[in-house]
Amino acid sequence: MLAATIARSWFTASETWLQLRIAEDMVLAARQLLTLAETRRRIGPGSEQEIALARAALATYQDTARQVRFAHEQTLRALELLLGRYPAAELEARRDLAALPSAIPAGLPLDMLERRPDVVAAERRVAAAFHRVGEAKAARLPRLILNANVAAIDSDILQLKQDFENPTGGAGAKLLAPIYQGGALKTQVEIRSLEQEQAVAEYARISLRALSEVENSLSTARALGERQHFLEQAATENQRALDLAQTNYRIGQGDLRAVEQQQLNLHAARLALLRVQSEQLAQRVNLHLSLGGSFEPTTVAEANRTIEQTERPTPHANSRHQGT
Repeated sequence: MLAATIARSWFTASETWLQLRIAEDMVLAARQLLTLAETRRRIGPGSEQEIALARAALATYQDTARQVRFAHEQTLRALELLLGRYPAAELEARRDLAALPSAIPAGLPLDMLERRPDVVAAERRVAAAFHRVGEAKAARLPRLILNANVAAIDSDILQLKQDFENPTGGAGAKLLAPIYQGGALKTQVEIRSLEQEQAVAEYARISLRALSEVENSLSTARALGERQHFLEQAATENQRALDLAQTNYRIGQGDLRAVEQQQLNLHAARLALLRVQSEQLAQRVNLHLSLGGSFEPTTVAEANRTIEQTERPTPHANSRHQGT
């Protein structure tokens, strides 16, 4: 979980750094539009309304750039805390987004979910509940304890009838009768059985939640992939429109305002595409979390062996304990 949080924070830091560069370009384009509006007003064709709109647009883009800068600094501080460093926002983020890993394979087996820690814990609670039911049922059976004479019988559940004596020296015999405790032992069995049903229901709930998280991650990944395709087309067409506007300006068929306005449209398209690309990386992390690991399936037996090896004390620790 910590590694996933660090990865998402790292992607967000790169995203906000790139957003800041685009926001600063948008501020520059808006400032140029304001200069053009003031120039048009001096020579006659412009108006005060055009200047006011240009100033409002510039202030809006400046505010956006300041917000993005603040978000970038906050992301760096959060990432430094996760890494155990002082939150001074001095960490340098990557200057581009990491490439999306390989495509998601088709037909992921459901048994991959058995690697999830919450599913493993729920499965073990079910097993423990079954054992507790067995213990409660076994408590209703006689428990015979031989005394030091070997020939005498003692029991917490059964008692000897008073018209017989406890056999000693292997001679004689007694009739045994159960001790009734007001149905406490039977009630204990019922309680353990209800706890068993609750554990099974909880296991089913956690399994369904795991399936829902996987399905949501896969669905989100597909939707983001489709959005990226559309936004790439939009960015490409905006770039083409900018090239045409610059060409018209050079040959005298257009003015510089159209060029700057199209530049702003291109920056907006780039921002939308950048956001989707960053979200794809974050969703890939979420998919690995919901699967409990990578796309390569790991059997439960292998996972249990790994846990046992982790929990097994080292030989050095054993020798130190034996020495004491």
